[in-house]
Amino acid sequence: MTTSEPSARAVVVPEPPVDSVMPERSSMVVRFGVLAQMLVSLTFRHVTVSSAAVERVQGLAERHPVVYVMRYRSVVDYLLVNAVLLREGLPLARFAPGMSTVWWRPVREILRWVGRRRQRARRPAAVRCADLVRAGQPVLLFMRSRTVAGRRRRALAAARIGTRFLREVARTVESGHAPIVVPVAIFRGSGPRRRESRFATLVYSVQEAPGEARRLVTYLWNAEQIRLVFGREIGVRDFMAAHGDESEERAVRRLVRTLQIELHREERVVHGPALLPRRLVRQQVLRDPELARLTRHLASTRQVPRQRVVREARRYIDEMAANFNGIYFGVLEYLFNRVWPRVFSGLEIKGLERVVECVKDHPVVLVPCHRSHFDYLILTYIFHINYLSPPHIAAGINLSFWPMGPLFRGAGAFFIRRSFADNELYKMVFRKYLGYLIREGYTQEFFIEGGRTRTGKLLPPKLGMLSAIVDAFAAGARRDLYLVPVSIHYGRIPEEETYKREVTGEEKQRESLWALLRARRILSRRFGTVYVTYAPPISLGDTLGGERRRFARGDHGNEAEGRAFVEGLAYRLLREVNAATVAGATSVSAAALLGAPSEACRESDFRETAEALIALLRVQGVEFTASLRRNIGSEFRESLGWLEAGGLVTRLTDARGAVLQVPTDKRPNLDFYKNSILHFFLVPALLTQALRRGVAVDAAVDYVARWLTIYRWEFPQLERVDIEQEVGHWLTYYEEAGALQDDRLQEGQALVRATAGLLESVRESYLVALQTVASRDDWPIARPGLIRAMRKQFATSLLLGEVTKPEGSSVVTFGNALSRLEELGCITMGSGRQARWIERGPHFGELPRFLEELQS
Repeated sequence: MTTSEPSARAVVVPEPPVDSVMPERSSMVVRFGVLAQMLVSLTFRHVTVSSAAVERVQGLAERHPVVYVMRYRSVVDYLLVNAVLLREGLPLARFAPGMSTVWWRPVREILRWVGRRRQRARRPAAVRCADLVRAGQPVLLFMRSRTVAGRRRRALAAARIGTRFLREVARTVESGHAPIVVPVAIFRGSGPRRRESRFATLVYSVQEAPGEARRLVTYLWNAEQIRLVFGREIGVRDFMAAHGDESEERAVRRLVRTLQIELHREERVVHGPALLPRRLVRQQVLRDPELARLTRHLASTRQVPRQRVVREARRYIDEMAANFNGIYFGVLEYLFNRVWPRVFSGLEIKGLERVVECVKDHPVVLVPCHRSHFDYLILTYIFHINYLSPPHIAAGINLSFWPMGPLFRGAGAFFIRRSFADNELYKMVFRKYLGYLIREGYTQEFFIEGGRTRTGKLLPPKLGMLSAIVDAFAAGARRDLYLVPVSIHYGRIPEEETYKREVTGEEKQRESLWALLRARRILSRRFGTVYVTYAPPISLGDTLGGERRRFARGDHGNEAEGRAFVEGLAYRLLREVNAATVAGATSVSAAALLGAPSEACRESDFRETAEALIALLRVQGVEFTASLRRNIGSEFRESLGWLEAGGLVTRLTDARGAVLQVPTDKRPNLDFYKNSILHFFLVPALLTQALRRGVAVDAAVDYVARWLTIYRWEFPQLERVDIEQEVGHWLTYYEEAGALQDDRLQEGQALVRATAGLLESVRESYLVALQTVASRDDWPIARPGLIRAMRKQFATSLLLGEVTKPEGSSVVTFGNALSRLEELGCITMGSGRQARWIERGPHFGELPRFLEELQS
């Protein structure tokens, strides 16, 4: 039962005129004195604040009285906020409880204030604060006057000064005012917040409210890494109206609680959960009841002491777990800052603000594409420079080599084996560690493709990590969790030559210190700008919906149904990554050059094709890089010049003008960049292929759907309804562009020429793969030997003119073709130690029919 206080609600305090409001000793200063100015210049000169937040607060101040709110009262913090508000042109607070700015002022003003010592205000401070708000003046309030150790309840209650001031501010609503409360937080340093580290307490200031002296030392130490944040505003009038059926005291307490939550949300973004030492993480994971039952069961099955099994589990968690270390993190940051400006021209980030909003309330799992070893460094660096708690990164055990392994582990990497399906104990330890990360609310990052793509196209998803995340979440670890697809685009890829060698048959080199030292030659090259785009987050809670309880109980129909859900979610993530991809000048140039019907093309034809491809991208709303925008206005002279300088394009001339040729050995290089945006042209290319083969317009949907299933290992699959919408959309576009008239394709039209050859390299690769498999009779065949036979057959077909795209001779694409044949039952591939061997499948006899489709 709530008690009402009609007298408090009914009192209407007359609004004092602005001129009658007494100036406060705590009023922020417009001009600092000499000593204060020296301190501000030395300590607070580099304080950063979001320009968008500044504009937001300026807009609020134009319409409402602004009430800034901070968690703890601090003279040093108040001086910092005064300096930043003054620098950014934001309204300066006219009042702050318990503060005095007299000694920050110039000498003349100090003397004037000293002369007013006897003119002390007789009204209570909370009432004076309310008078200023009624006069439309900004004020700054503190939730607490100081930090209180232990459980000293009286001292804690006395320290909570914010409630009585907010109560008076809330009463201004009765006289028609609508103050806006804006939470303010200050963050010092950008390193990981690790528990049980005195050094980190000083360097990164992990304490919530250190004393004034320690606070000042921390600011001096982190002079270039201080950030001021404005939280989400709260309209006092709307808030009190929403709780109008409650007493004033209860409504004010709710307002205080809401402000505390908003401040906590801002702090969570930067600090994240406390980072425990690995030994404490190990203890928490090994205490899990389910893991304990498994160790007892394995000990009984193996007939060994249980302690031996526990030691094995302990070794697994030590091999796996991250171990954030400020020193290692700093070393990696130093190395990255030295390498970055020498290799890349810049970094463009889009959509990070959506991730920040999710991090405030729920755990976030980043799901980026994987094109380079720089991927995880860049993503951690982005979080670091934006004052976000660094993510835990799932990395392959191959990256744990010395000395990079300890550095990566200290920066948040946790290492997992490529395969552990037969190791029940390792699997359980991994799932429990993952559950711990989700339960504690750490941001995570994993590459759903498993490894780096060597072709530029996204690889088929690996479901193990995603399945473990879904299971841990469904078990009730958190109320919600967000999956964030991330696209990373490079102007040129640093591993370009390495990838070319691997797709053309060379063995992948194992990561090692020697390989790292040999890779230092990339420091002498420039690779353009990196674009990182965060797609809209996907709520796992909303995606599971009512199925969450079934997943938690383990009765989601059957194993196949559960796998189908995870697989559908995985392909959805891949499609979102593709949709967030930006289009660069190199990618568009590569698509125009490699899509030409012959090895060379005239420069005029290249430009016409590039323009047609750009038009297709514009229709889809694809984001363009700055280099592509420049090249559109300069007829691609910059891009062609860059490709020529890199040896990727050769310029010839004849009587009719310039001719562009891609050297045969460089076509795989350009194919990587073409493939990075090929998904944007996938349905148009298949539609052109269908119409050129005489397929009726009404049958185009079935034709496109059929070929998408053939290429399901090349591109993330679309749902049937999406295919229908896509085909219908592009048919309309073809008609509007003049490429389709009276249901007949206009062969000479630029759009048709631009899309006709885009998928030829993939088709020819599959064609040769099937021809090779169909011609063999020496079963079983070793997979490496069969791949070599495919490459040999492709080279022969090139000489005979049966295929025309040298870049189609890719061991990755050949491998995808074999995986598709295995799904169709044409071949069978062993598992485990027998994975290298391939046998005929039950539907081997259907190969001629598939070959006919590819040949026609």
